[in-house]
Amino acid sequence: MSFTETAQDMRDEIVQLRHSLHTTPEIGLHLPRTQEKVLAALEGLPLEITTGSALSSVTAVLRGGRPGGQQGPAVLLRGDMDALPVAEKNDLPYVSQVPGQMHACGHDLHTAMLVGGGAPAERAARRAGR
Repeated sequence: MSFTETAQDMRDEIVQLRHSLHTTPEIGLHLPRTQEKVLAALEGLPLEITTGSALSSVTAVLRGGRPGGQQGPAVLLRGDMDALPVAEKNDLPYVSQVPGQMHACGHDLHTAMLVGGGAPAERAARRAGR
């Protein structure tokens, strides 16, 4: 399965994650529910996962390389996970359930997209023999 096919296959799962993040926004650097959802979404992938001690960050490393054990290129993907102190005023089925907080900035989408890149990237690296 190609990178694109894998990503398309995961579409509903990533949309569901984005909606889940959107309904439970958290402000600042203490984001335990968000961190928990990200960790659950990455579970089972062969990633080196670490979490922050002073804040609710998640770092997931996919080790790659070239055949013969040579080090390959590195790519960094980064996103924010926090929300804003803004009251959400719409009637979407995934509207914020936290009064006075919402993902008006798109960080819920950024987070879901980064999680969604994990499986296709891992499968592409495996196919390339890395």
